[in-house]
Amino acid sequence: MNAKAPVMSYMQYRKMRKLLHECCNFDNGRCLILDSVCAQSISYTLLCNWFREAVLPLDKELQVALLFKNNLKNCVICGKSFLPNSTRAKYCPDCSVLERKRKEAARQRRHYAGKQHSTHLEI
Repeated sequence: MNAKAPVMSYMQYRKMRKLLHECCNFDNGRCLILDSVCAQSISYTLLCNWFREAVLPLDKELQVALLFKNNLKNCVICGKSFLPNSTRAKYCPDCSVLERKRKEAARQRRHYAGKQHSTHLEI
């Protein structure tokens, strides 16, 4: 993870504000740990370590966009950003399933088209 705190866009900030109510330390705009105003509710920067580790994983899309910004790739099929599991990944998880099925069907068609002989025994 980066040493610098990630800076959010306005839309990311709005998503974070909705997610903030899931934090167990958030009580009517106050942070029970800090005993003051919640830092996340007034800043466009991801400051709170508790929020980062415990609450942000509830919204995977926002978590990836904020914490793994430099590691994102774009899907070849749909163009959506995703966090790859390997350096060879080309497709997002949704498209990878569809592409695997498409390639398997094409392979099976080539395999069966190559068989010119009958499957029945000839006597």
